[in-house]
Amino acid sequence: MLKTTSSIFRLRRLRASLLLAAGSVCATAAVGAEAPEADAAEKTANAMSTNAESIGATPQDIARNQDAAWKIYKSKWDAADEAAYARFVRAIGWSNCTSLESCLEDEANPYRDTDKRSFAGDCADMAYTLRAYFAWKNGLPFSYQSAMRTADGKSEDLRYSTGGNVVAGRRSVASASPVSAPSFIARIPGEVSTAMFRTHPETGGGRSHDDFYPIEISREAVRPGVIAYDIYGHVGIVYDILDDGRVLIIASHPDHSVSRSVYGPNFIRSKPALGSGLKAWRPIELVGAEAASDGSLRGGRIRAASNDELPDFSVEQYVGNVPHPEGDWSLGEFRVGDRSMPFHDFVRKRLAAPGFKFNPVVELRNGLETICGAVRDRKYAVEAARLSRVHLRPHPDRLPINIYGTYGDWEAYSTPSRDARLKVSVIELRREVERHIRDVESGQGDAAYDGDDLAGDLWRTLNEEIAQCSFTYWRSDNSRIRLNLAHVFDRLWGLSFDPYHCPERRWGADGAELMTCSDDEEKTAWYNAQRFLRYQAERTYDVRMNFALDELKPPALAAPENGGLGVDAPADADIVGYVASLREDAPSTPSTTVAFAPGSGVLLAAGEPVDDEPRFPEWHYKIQNGLNRR
Repeated sequence: MLKTTSSIFRLRRLRASLLLAAGSVCATAAVGAEAPEADAAEKTANAMSTNAESIGATPQDIARNQDAAWKIYKSKWDAADEAAYARFVRAIGWSNCTSLESCLEDEANPYRDTDKRSFAGDCADMAYTLRAYFAWKNGLPFSYQSAMRTADGKSEDLRYSTGGNVVAGRRSVASASPVSAPSFIARIPGEVSTAMFRTHPETGGGRSHDDFYPIEISREAVRPGVIAYDIYGHVGIVYDILDDGRVLIIASHPDHSVSRSVYGPNFIRSKPALGSGLKAWRPIELVGAEAASDGSLRGGRIRAASNDELPDFSVEQYVGNVPHPEGDWSLGEFRVGDRSMPFHDFVRKRLAAPGFKFNPVVELRNGLETICGAVRDRKYAVEAARLSRVHLRPHPDRLPINIYGTYGDWEAYSTPSRDARLKVSVIELRREVERHIRDVESGQGDAAYDGDDLAGDLWRTLNEEIAQCSFTYWRSDNSRIRLNLAHVFDRLWGLSFDPYHCPERRWGADGAELMTCSDDEEKTAWYNAQRFLRYQAERTYDVRMNFALDELKPPALAAPENGGLGVDAPADADIVGYVASLREDAPSTPSTTVAFAPGSGVLLAAGEPVDDEPRFPEWHYKIQNGLNRR
């Protein structure tokens, strides 16, 4: 019975040079499991998107250009080319590749055997590189914005400009003779960043057009290859849409690792000028070119379609599908039928199969699996910093100018943005489950449950997913500790984002688990002083943070400009406590009763073999297994 309550694989391939490692935010321009049971996998596979049918099942497997020359054979991308690109991205998304380089070397890439060099990069690089690579192999035109400036003329970090950006420079493959594709693509990582996506939605065609445009939220518009932009310095690529409306995202990071996740509150809705959300590539056409004897097109220039020419152009992501009568974007409503709902629920409902309703138990399971994927990905980020021995270096005298958006070793090895996204995911999952439960109880919302013990089913699901999400990490003395999702929930606000801290502190250890930590007194003082920053789930890029240790103060005692960084207390992220409280027989200390919970002790994994551990969310492997059996 439900008790009503008012509150409530080790790195598959760790690059030998590590390039950069597990960064705090993907924004800079960088230099160039076991199979589930059959019935569960089949059931999950059946949740795959009907979009897959509309874009076909297998990518093209013959490259038009098989050498370095980028010959253009078609003046513009047509519907068949866009569908082929969607298949290309979808196949890469459903592979197990763990870097842009390995994605292009994976069997999911039908053109891999024609390559003589590799390509690497972070999130913005991946978005541009995949599009450019596909255009090269298929003899299509391509252009990209290579320089930006702030729209209001302010001198700001373009990645986090307060008024958005406009295009200030552009490169194109249109030329009197074919350009070298490897050389052209290799320039992309040095010139693009997430600043390229931070543009006003009404920027149209013309010489200063931007590369993307916002789309309507529909099954026709949201397809593999669409861009998902997070204004806090991250960008992903849509690779599939499931029948339950989940939009699956593949993204690269500053360490060049590649993750899979779900489009949700981590991709915050913003004012129009910052250009957040789901965006498609703006169609371009090569005009004024002449045909060469081999059928390729030489010369000419790139023309881009204007917003008026794009049938799926829409600003509803910014102002709502029921805009506020006074034009306030933040007050726009998102409605499906006669119901108003949060933006990300609106996206799910618009993209889900007809008649879809949120099942609290299923939503809890999917959410926990996505969070587990983020934790697994974080494990490799922390491990990369350990292998680079950053934790053994002296701590810098000051924090970076901003811990979320910076450069160098801090960006390469810290995890403040990654950790903030993890915290938001946990906070939002708790809120979403509570909201869906209210809808089930009222019988008037968009949630449905057909069982007879909702509280019990939620509790069992929580325990199952916690037991499933197990991983290990290496301590300072090279001993190994096994944790699971319950430990992460219990330590959520203690996980250190600072790469100069020992691995134990990166995982929020205390007591006996912390005894092997290599940190000295100064690093311990830094850890304690940063607790208010750890309490903050919001990423604040407009706050100066380059304070010395003795300048950091509790936010209750000082303003941010005087060293009072962070927040006084963390938000309610106790998903375990909330689910436990729904039971009439709720334990007095619910977080310690879950399987392998913190209270039952951390397991030392010294005698276990060092095998590869799952890298992605569990739903990735479940659906992948179902697809493989079709």
